[in-house]
Amino acid sequence: MVVRTAAALLIAAIAVGKAVAQTTIFPVLDITKGSPLPTLQQLQPENDWITLNMLPATIQGPGDNTSADDPYIMYTGRTYNEALIAGVIRVQQGETLRLKVCNNLSSYEPTAIGEINGSYGSYTNPIDVGGINVFKDVNILANHLHGFYGNPGTDNIACDPVPDSSSDCYRGDNIFADILPGSCNYYQYDIAEVASPGALWIHPHHHGSSSLQTHTATVPVIIDVNTDSGFDPLGSASCADMRQFFPADNSNEIILHLQTFQLAVFTDASQNIQNATGPIDDGYIANSVGSIAGDPFCCAGLEPLDDGTAVTTWDNTGDTGPDSGNSSSLLPFYTSGSNALFATVNGAYQPVISMNAGTVYRWILVEAATMKWMHLSFDKPGCVMGLYSRDANYVNELPRLTDNIVFAAANRVELLIQCDAGTYQLQSGQGKFGIQDPGCGSSHCDVINQPIMATVEVAAVAGAAPVPADPFGSCTPQRPAYQQDLRDTSLNATYRNEIIPKTSNSGLLNFTNPQVPGPGSSACALNGLTYQDGNAMQEVIGELHELSLWNINVHPYHHHTQPFQIVALPDGIDSDANNGSWRIGDWADTLELPNIGIQAIVRWVPGPYEITGTGYAVLHCHILPHEEEGCMMKTQILAKEWAPEPKPSGAHSQGGKAGLAIMVLVIFVAAVVVPVMLWKQKKRKRALAAAEADSLVKNEYAATENARHEV
Repeated sequence: MVVRTAAALLIAAIAVGKAVAQTTIFPVLDITKGSPLPTLQQLQPENDWITLNMLPATIQGPGDNTSADDPYIMYTGRTYNEALIAGVIRVQQGETLRLKVCNNLSSYEPTAIGEINGSYGSYTNPIDVGGINVFKDVNILANHLHGFYGNPGTDNIACDPVPDSSSDCYRGDNIFADILPGSCNYYQYDIAEVASPGALWIHPHHHGSSSLQTHTATVPVIIDVNTDSGFDPLGSASCADMRQFFPADNSNEIILHLQTFQLAVFTDASQNIQNATGPIDDGYIANSVGSIAGDPFCCAGLEPLDDGTAVTTWDNTGDTGPDSGNSSSLLPFYTSGSNALFATVNGAYQPVISMNAGTVYRWILVEAATMKWMHLSFDKPGCVMGLYSRDANYVNELPRLTDNIVFAAANRVELLIQCDAGTYQLQSGQGKFGIQDPGCGSSHCDVINQPIMATVEVAAVAGAAPVPADPFGSCTPQRPAYQQDLRDTSLNATYRNEIIPKTSNSGLLNFTNPQVPGPGSSACALNGLTYQDGNAMQEVIGELHELSLWNINVHPYHHHTQPFQIVALPDGIDSDANNGSWRIGDWADTLELPNIGIQAIVRWVPGPYEITGTGYAVLHCHILPHEEEGCMMKTQILAKEWAPEPKPSGAHSQGGKAGLAIMVLVIFVAAVVVPVMLWKQKKRKRALAAAEADSLVKNEYAATENARHEV
């Protein structure tokens, strides 16, 4: 990506039947094609705080709009630090990441429904401006450190040190805290010494605008092992030989930060989207927001290389983008050529990755996308990949040899790779899992289908031997204490959470319910319910929780603040043939099984309190447009003095019900007691336990209510 000198762009916007012209100056970020892989610079703190500043920028390329061979967009997006990727953040276990996030967008609020619904295509459904489960607040920001294991930051725990008094500071990952235009929030992330090392990422998370902003505002975060006091997965004796591939200077590390652009393409002046079956997810959002002429960042302006006629030089179907002649775009916000769906790596299109034969590299891949999944493979033999970590959680036996990698939006994958000398194409969508789930008709089910994601040039090195079938060896890594193995069938989950209000789907999250009320484009809900700010699923520290997840073949499930373990998958999935996907026993924070499985069972034990604290977080579908539409649920982390360790089968367990008091049943054993007196004694103690639990929940709710922000 190349940043050009800021240029004046003449913007012509049409909304509610009126043309509005204005001149705006934005930096222009050119997406390059075929250039060397950009190196992400490490962001450094200033006065102890790393700053991310949300600012508008015009993004264009990578083609020049004269050929259908290369994709082309010109898009005014919201960015961090006026870059597609502001840089990379590194922090060690046991250290504190101090983040200052500022919103320098202009204030804008729609004054009428007509401003939003008045001027876009007939094949899309209008957006509501009321309620919470809608696309809204395009210039309001909130922050999320995806994959963070720690405090949700909603309990008013003071930052240390306290930053300037003019801004709010949150000690943890408070995604409910809005950052209004012209303001900043501070976030103190205490990275636990036992936190599993690996890749996280930062992206916007205001409910209503996260999908729009995440398109172009993401930052990778790497947690490094603290060799003095941190938890090292390779500290086991069996991993002694594996350490050679993890040098302290990270000299063999290559970070690949993947972003997708998917903007609707228009065929004529009427602005009808080519896919007439319904909204095109992210393109739908851009289309809708682009209808707001009053938003100062709405408009793309004149199309480059417009030849002044109604016929282009390459497709003879009319001028590219939404206009049909020598004019500014009828659709504010962006213009696009015939191919407006593509992925970039480190902000570049089809970059060149340079490696040497005979060297084992570590690739860290971050799928910083808003919805589509990827299926990566090489175009020919010669490279051997060994997957060792997913979502910053080491696999149980590493590495797993595979010739392909399957991962969803928000997943991170880390792997060892060694290649013979030669030129290879890293591709997506060309592997065995196909392009789209056969039971899904929506574009969000599609894989990113790009024959060249990057070109890998491997230079010959004298004396380098051909890559063997297994160049890495294997080992059993250590696991942090919060990742105790929960696959044991003798463990009985204390909490199989219900979603309230009560439904017939007790204990499962059902990710597709077209009957759910809400915006016309919504087809994603949790047990038939869209997001309700007042209801929360309880997570009790120290208790074993279990969820059965359905429809995760097309909807990635994401859980904030703590990872979960996969304890069951459909038959046939847990095999070496699927080493590039998920296996039973893996730990994750985002789970999708595209084209291979519809259901999984996951478990986790919240806490301990010293790390996670208490407060509110969320779980949701990580197709971010679906999250905006209400496919999300609040969670409440609760401390409980009497919380036991997971018990073997035979011990009594009681399911938890979100939003209601937890019923605690204690079995009393007596040697010789008159039956009537025993019954009365049990009755009295059960009532006392129920009252105690009810008091706990009410007190916890009251203590956190003041810190809770409307989403």
